[in-house]
Amino acid sequence: MVAVFDLCAFVVSLIMVGSILVRYKKVDTLFLLLGVTIVLNCMGRFWITISQTVDTAILANKLMYVGGCYITPLLIMVLFRLCNLKLPRFVSVIMMSVSTIILALVMTIGYNDLYYKEVKLVVEDGCSRLDKVYGPLHILYPITMVLYGVFLVLFAVWAIRMRNKLPLSTAIGAVLMGVGIIGAYVLEKLLDSEISLMSVGYFVVMIFIIRYFDRLNMYDMSANIISSVEQRREYGYIVFDNKLRYISSDEYLKEIFPEIREWAVDKCVACCPDSLLCAEVIQGIADMKRSSFEKKVLCVGDKYFELDAQPVCHGKKQVGYLVEFVDRTLEHKYYNSIENYNAQLEKEVAEQTADILHIKDMMVLGMADMVESRDNNTGGHIKRTSAVVKVFAERLKQHGKILGLTDDFLRMVEKAAPMHDLGKIAIDDKILRKPGKFTDEEYNEMKRHTTEGARIVESILRGVEDDDFVEIAKNVALYHHEKWNGKGYPMNISAADIPIEARIMALADVFDALVSKRCYKEAFSYDKAFSIIEEDLGQHFDPELGRVFLDCRKELEQIYDEYARSV
Repeated sequence: MVAVFDLCAFVVSLIMVGSILVRYKKVDTLFLLLGVTIVLNCMGRFWITISQTVDTAILANKLMYVGGCYITPLLIMVLFRLCNLKLPRFVSVIMMSVSTIILALVMTIGYNDLYYKEVKLVVEDGCSRLDKVYGPLHILYPITMVLYGVFLVLFAVWAIRMRNKLPLSTAIGAVLMGVGIIGAYVLEKLLDSEISLMSVGYFVVMIFIIRYFDRLNMYDMSANIISSVEQRREYGYIVFDNKLRYISSDEYLKEIFPEIREWAVDKCVACCPDSLLCAEVIQGIADMKRSSFEKKVLCVGDKYFELDAQPVCHGKKQVGYLVEFVDRTLEHKYYNSIENYNAQLEKEVAEQTADILHIKDMMVLGMADMVESRDNNTGGHIKRTSAVVKVFAERLKQHGKILGLTDDFLRMVEKAAPMHDLGKIAIDDKILRKPGKFTDEEYNEMKRHTTEGARIVESILRGVEDDDFVEIAKNVALYHHEKWNGKGYPMNISAADIPIEARIMALADVFDALVSKRCYKEAFSYDKAFSIIEEDLGQHFDPELGRVFLDCRKELEQIYDEYARSV
């Protein structure tokens, strides 16, 4: 009965270890070692039961100890691996050293009385067992088992306290395995059982090992990736050594390039210049060596492959090249089918977008005209200032590199100019249409048109126009009454703190106010207007922008003369 039980335990443990080797392409060495030690221990126990001589039984006992000495320390290492913890190296060294010392003492059995004083073979009912009288150093084995048990209990307590950071079920399961083995050892000694309780414990451990090995492989990214890639039919791989000699390829690529089936390992592809595959591979690897490789499309029959090349390294040493072929046929066909449609669609969208933007611009200009129609003081102001900004912007383009102004920026400033007084729509008619100078209270109310203008511009343009243009239009509306010396409104900012688009608008706005007739003043002459602006450079206006503005005098006079003739 005992022999049959031990035989079953040995066979089951052997099958379990074999299943790990068969089921998984990537086997964790630590798990495998633990399984092998259990197999050796079970094998030794079974061998003792069928031994016919004491020497054979002693040899089997030593084999049993080869496994038994290392099972518990290996189980502790596995426990830390399962919990994603790093066992201190000195702890591993101590455990393995103690196990090795005990094993060395076991190997002296039959030669001295250090571990066993006396050994004799007893055969009962056709089953053999060893009767042993323990030597003085045998106590080391139970002591280490007790210490391992204490360690595992302490680890379980710590794992419970750290349950938010550890896989608690995994940790407790592994601890129970270790404690179970140690408990089985103690019970076996106390009960003097004929059935090996240790074998039962090892059997349970093997079940847990396979269960947790499954779980560990599930989280093994490299194993998952390899398995996933092998199942995908759109990927092909071929490997060469550093001398471009063929090493291996997958079945998918062999189907695409049947010539590969004729290649012998170590065949140099450089010897096949007429092969499309070889030519592309050689070129791809050459490009990769020059660090200029870019993925490219290779046409093979009615299929299109994206070709990529990567170095293959063992450690830090490069040993060859991996060339990847990714089937992009569907993407290529899809791209071809929609290419013409996209071109036509882009044309139609561009036309419709242009129409929408034109309508929107007309709406904004319409709002600006509506605001101006409410203001008795500024008839034609929007159109004139927009014309001034356009002339000014053309001149600024000649100084763009010096001032840091791009053509796109100046174009957006021109487009934003008509919106600078949109905020007046929020000002009461009594103030806006007053024929004369404002009181202080009225003037403060009038100043609100800058902040209201920025708010209106934001609400109208945000989500419709480019964010950069929205920001420029807001700045033009909000800051065009700020002064270089900080005495403007509404924020009293100065110099370069004033956005440059607002500084541009300020020159155009003031110039039009100077040379235009208002209800509270007559139009100034060009000489006087340009003189006032020149005198205010560095006070009201940006001095650098102002000097460029003064250079626009000829063009500006022509514009205003034409306006005067058209009235």
